[in-house]
Amino acid sequence: MVVTPEDFGVLYEACKALEAAGVPYVVGGGTVVTIWGRNRRTKDFDVFLNRESQETAMNALSRANFTTADTEKRWLYKAFRGETLVDLIVESRGNVQVDAETMAHARIVNQHGYDFRVMGPEDTLYRKILTLTEGRPDWYDALSIIQRQEGEIDWAYLLSKAQRYPRRVLSFLLFAQTELHAPEGTPNSTVEDLLFTGEEPGPIPEWVVFSLVRAIWLEAQRARKAPQHLEYLPKAA
Repeated sequence: MVVTPEDFGVLYEACKALEAAGVPYVVGGGTVVTIWGRNRRTKDFDVFLNRESQETAMNALSRANFTTADTEKRWLYKAFRGETLVDLIVESRGNVQVDAETMAHARIVNQHGYDFRVMGPEDTLYRKILTLTEGRPDWYDALSIIQRQEGEIDWAYLLSKAQRYPRRVLSFLLFAQTELHAPEGTPNSTVEDLLFTGEEPGPIPEWVVFSLVRAIWLEAQRARKAPQHLEYLPKAA
């Protein structure tokens, strides 16, 4: 299945049911990648909410004529209407959940005639960076967001999120620097044959990279200075 413009009407009804029940949520996933990044196909909708709201959300969707179901994954629940699938995600990789900051950075975007509350580009980018799984396009989704949102990303906010996993975020940004920046004067006809080295940051500010390097270095310094505690072993009788 690939979602169609008609499917957005079903998603809109799901979102209105959640709003009526007072459930904080944002639309994310591939649907939002097409807004902030590249245009790609997606087979379902992803709606992100916090775990405390999961039961209320499932009940609200059931009353709105959706068929709801648990899954074997503790972070994922499902709601169906006909062939249209809405995934309810209460936790992303790295134990990342929807919080007040995620909601504050959400945007209202019109898709196919419907207004949706969608995850902002920074939160979408952060989740894509943390999700590196064989066979998934997440890092390339993240690259497309940086490229398309050049000059619009709130890097300070992304850095505040990155403090939990600075090495993962730094590794991605270094990778992105080698992928996104064509040095000035590079002939367009040969760009696809070149591997850029990242000496010039392109759309990623250097201060963002250096901030993460500094955070990792300071963490290592603190660990080195931490007092060593020797385990007490009583003498044998």
